[in-house]
Amino acid sequence: MQPIRRRHRGFPLLCLSAALLAAATLFPGAAVAEGVTPSEARRFRDEVKDMFYHAFDGYMKYAFPLDELRPLSCQGEDSLGGYALTLIDSLDTLALLGDKEKFGAAVEWVGKNVRFDINKTVSVFETNIRILGGLLSAHLIASDYATGMRIQSYDDQLLHLAADLAQRLLPAFDTPTGIPFGSVNLMYGVDENESQITSTAGGGTLTLEFGILSRLTNNTVFERVTKKSVRGIWSRRSKLNLVGAHINVFTGEWTQKDAGIGTSIDSFYEYLLKAYLLFGDDEYLYIFQEAYKAAMHYLHHDPWYVEVNMNSGATVWPLFNSLQAFWPGLQVLAGDVDPAIRTHAAFFSVWKKYGFTPEGFNLATSTVQNGQRSYPLRPELIESTYWLFKATRDHRYLDVGRDILASLQYGARCPCGYCHISDVETHKQDDHMESFFLAETVKYLWLLFDLAAGPDNIVENGPYRYIFSTEGHLLPVTPEIALVDEHCSYFGAFCHGSADHGYGASASSTKHQNGNYTQLDDIQTPSGHYSMSNVLFTTGGYIKGVCPGLTHAQKLGISYSDEEDNFIEQTSESREHHGESAVESSGQDQSSSIILISHPVASQHDEALESGSGSQDHASIVVTSDSDSTSRDNTVGSLGANTEELMEHIEGTSGQDKR
Repeated sequence: MQPIRRRHRGFPLLCLSAALLAAATLFPGAAVAEGVTPSEARRFRDEVKDMFYHAFDGYMKYAFPLDELRPLSCQGEDSLGGYALTLIDSLDTLALLGDKEKFGAAVEWVGKNVRFDINKTVSVFETNIRILGGLLSAHLIASDYATGMRIQSYDDQLLHLAADLAQRLLPAFDTPTGIPFGSVNLMYGVDENESQITSTAGGGTLTLEFGILSRLTNNTVFERVTKKSVRGIWSRRSKLNLVGAHINVFTGEWTQKDAGIGTSIDSFYEYLLKAYLLFGDDEYLYIFQEAYKAAMHYLHHDPWYVEVNMNSGATVWPLFNSLQAFWPGLQVLAGDVDPAIRTHAAFFSVWKKYGFTPEGFNLATSTVQNGQRSYPLRPELIESTYWLFKATRDHRYLDVGRDILASLQYGARCPCGYCHISDVETHKQDDHMESFFLAETVKYLWLLFDLAAGPDNIVENGPYRYIFSTEGHLLPVTPEIALVDEHCSYFGAFCHGSADHGYGASASSTKHQNGNYTQLDDIQTPSGHYSMSNVLFTTGGYIKGVCPGLTHAQKLGISYSDEEDNFIEQTSESREHHGESAVESSGQDQSSSIILISHPVASQHDEALESGSGSQDHASIVVTSDSDSTSRDNTVGSLGANTEELMEHIEGTSGQDKR
């Protein structure tokens, strides 16, 4: 069994205030901070960059090609598989910082020297999130001109390595429940004496990386096994819709029935929502809705979260676990911001008390939990700070970032890198620096201050929206990745099925290189590109179809011609002629940024209840970046639509459709 460090149908979303949202939309590069000014934010950003290179250069000088750095003694150690773990985990951080020279050199070295045909038994969970995720993220950046980090000599070496690694992890999934073993030997498969007990996070934190690999390689087996694992866990939930911490992969029996949002469970919740946001798979959304509703009902003691018995709901541990600190960030992605603000403030109060967050803080005694006194440079609180600042632009989160930066600089910095804190009360240092310090902790802190200073990076200004993996790896929401089993949305972009309520097809999705259109199964399509043979199904208000492939322009969400008006007109006429519902164009100029902000409307909701309708209607405020911004009523459906709209806002969409 590996150590795990990670981490209702349509419940209403709690919303940010219109003023904060409007400010963030109209001035996406400006912080509204009182404590930290933009110039100070730039200075802090540069200081965080120096932190990264102090640790990265220390690793390269004293530890490489071993897995991790021992920053006090300036030595290296193999901690996972002996394949330059910290370098692979740091690749997309180098790209984020714009260091094309070191990123290119690192990608080239990994492609030439890393091999996985080795007699090593590794954690499936850690290998997936650190190595597989690191390889895939770096591949997607290095192979794409649109990122500005394209490597001329790169020829998919990292993708080939990722596919080979995933194949070697597949034997772990050969269990009666579909939930994988915790460990697997990369050369010989699962050892006959391997433990049958694994964690919920271990079985539920694989969908993003394996799903992307399926899309990039056209091999569906990777996605199938990880979805089966999620189903295997969820089908064994309690009657309260809670899951335990550890489960037997053969019998499906829960061996630890403590339910929580921290240790051994955390990223199970995280990947449910993120798998929906990345792939558009409504099954993940439904499970997340049910799981989240149960967590908020049984685990949430505002502003804290406790662990309970999954069957009875009785409190087992009144404990703040440091891994819980990712939760406010996840709530931002889900649109439930108000409780996220309160919980983040509570969690940060623990940091303020000690200078760091201990692994465990007893809520009953308000003291550090015995045996859980360390701070191993974890990123979760910083991650949530970044997301809350991104959503609200509230100055308090820059102040939080400043305090965290000061603690790391004065408490954790050591000769060759940054050290674990073995005791948060004495601040005694431990000679260890895990790879996630460079993959996540520094990354989120840098993104926070860069956003305040006026963002200049591929996440905020690049061609795509990004989902962050639980290891902080950048996963772009491109058509190539986001389309489920090659089921693509109408001409490459999700379009709402109702012309009255949809926000329409983006310009990038309706412009094509070729102006010659041919009719196929009653739907106008541009000849020479992909064609939809039929409309397969409608889910969550979105029309989906099948396409055999995407052109380079369609993968990047760009176009080279101005055929949009002609295309929309022909498509509209065709659909009208055949009695099909039209997909309405947004009708907005590409220089405008449109954000739909869902607000419950009491009168509409009450009317729906009185009429017996099961619908949950909301009014939407439309915020544009034009000087004569207007608002109108609109209707959005389930959590899925609202979540995607909030994602467009917090991902900084301005002037272009980044889907």
